[in-house]
Amino acid sequence: MTRHAVEITSPQLDLRRWAPVLAALIAIKLALLFWFAWNTRFVMDEFGQLGWAKYLGKELFDTIWPAKAAGSTAFYKLAHIIGWDARSILLIGRLQTALLACGTLALVYGCARALGEKRHRALAIVLALLCFSNFMERSFRTIAEPLALFFAAAALLAVLRTRGDRFGSLLAAGVLSGLSFLATQKAVFFNVALGLALVSDAALRRQFAAATRRGALLLAGWLLPIVGYCFLFGGAGAVAVASNLVLGPSTVVSAQIAAEYGGLRQYVWQTLERNLLLYLICFAGIGLQLLKLQHLNSQRRIALIFSVLITLLVFRHDQPWPYVFIMCQPLLALWSLVLIDHLGARSRQLSFACLALFIVAAALSFVRNASYLRHGNAAQLQLVERAEALLRKDERYFDGIGILPNRSEPSTLWLDRHHVLKTLREAQHSEAYRVFAKAPPKLILWSYRMNLVLPVLRPHIRDSYVQIAPNIRYAGRALRLGHPTKFRVPLAGTYALYDARGNPVAGTIEVGGQVNSVPVRLEQRRLTITLRNGPREALLLPEGNYRGRTVQGPDDPSLFARIYE
Repeated sequence: MTRHAVEITSPQLDLRRWAPVLAALIAIKLALLFWFAWNTRFVMDEFGQLGWAKYLGKELFDTIWPAKAAGSTAFYKLAHIIGWDARSILLIGRLQTALLACGTLALVYGCARALGEKRHRALAIVLALLCFSNFMERSFRTIAEPLALFFAAAALLAVLRTRGDRFGSLLAAGVLSGLSFLATQKAVFFNVALGLALVSDAALRRQFAAATRRGALLLAGWLLPIVGYCFLFGGAGAVAVASNLVLGPSTVVSAQIAAEYGGLRQYVWQTLERNLLLYLICFAGIGLQLLKLQHLNSQRRIALIFSVLITLLVFRHDQPWPYVFIMCQPLLALWSLVLIDHLGARSRQLSFACLALFIVAAALSFVRNASYLRHGNAAQLQLVERAEALLRKDERYFDGIGILPNRSEPSTLWLDRHHVLKTLREAQHSEAYRVFAKAPPKLILWSYRMNLVLPVLRPHIRDSYVQIAPNIRYAGRALRLGHPTKFRVPLAGTYALYDARGNPVAGTIEVGGQVNSVPVRLEQRRLTITLRNGPREALLLPEGNYRGRTVQGPDDPSLFARIYE
């Protein structure tokens, strides 16, 4: 494929001698990226988005209509196929996304080369991207944005390799943009930005017919995967799926929801503070290029307009969680050497000063990476393993965040702040209340979100579940010898007595005035139970194996504490 020359008005900084150092630093960054993927604490969104894949091919678009596009769900299905238990599914999903991040880095390298950068300079651009804290800390997470970013970067590369004029390249860019949209509708940022970049570039050259052709081909390519998606999941009901795809996000991007979260602009200041030098260098580079916009070649102009629009859209997003910024940082990195080149044309000293700033930014990023090593996920994975061992595959649990990717829930209710507030407002009419009233789970995984909705759910939890391990509530009751205890049986079945370590113990219990030896069959109703014979204290639990699975101790409040810091 022919590579078109790029118009450069400033001498380029020669980094050939530094190529081995750049490669080594990138290798260290990639090693850290995979270490983070394997060891870093999960945010709640990761559990939910990875776990949704268990519904693919079963209840999805049948009994469950997702508000968000299901493209990333299909991507994470691979982790469910390869994984053999909950822990392995979570970690394989992380590795999948880390590999995807490597693919994005390769695409950024390709974009830099398509813009005329030499190999060693393209490596410096990749390193600049890896120095952004958001990219290092979020690009491996099992959420939809990394997949959308990968396809968007691929779409940009398809355009840059042929200056945005070839029929096949434009159609391919449209298809890739559509796949990005199917990963998350938030990728409409990418779709709109790429379309405007292509059309604007042609319009600036007064080639209005070419602008129309570009827009039409991009849109046609975009529609191909969208239509395929609607028929794949909807069949004869494809229109309903299409409507859901377009209108579904309205449930999560309304002004009311943005107001309910509140304070999210702090993450804009967070990313600016932690990456200040990098942002200054990249923004300055973009500014210098904008001053020469009319005189840039087609490739550079398309990439520049695309970068500017994406950055503006991301920074103006009404819910700027830290992972959102990975959508613009790869584009910003493309312009990280422009300021150095510009200053180098005027003063060798200024060029070295700017290069020194780049080196300082890189060094500070490694310091930041080292401080992030403390966010381990051992406690989370231990909870996942213990909870999985307590549930058969046909048994259900509830936590409102989907921690177990291979176990069913009575509802796909997502207890984010919006739904927590909604639950509190609706009280007995809320979905959470209906879950416990009509289809109570066997196990509850406890987090601060459960604490928030406890005022509504307390009547169904207080006398029906007992804490058998940190952050785990289980169907059953704690009994004391001779003390009557109320038990609202959540699940009918055979119950037996166990000590605090999960070992079965012998004894008798009085149920409704009748003394029974255990195990005993209990129906789903309100009872008063008294331990008449046996140990001083015992757990009344559904008959099963609890050895090593019950642990005394308080809940761990740090599982999701300060997770975005």
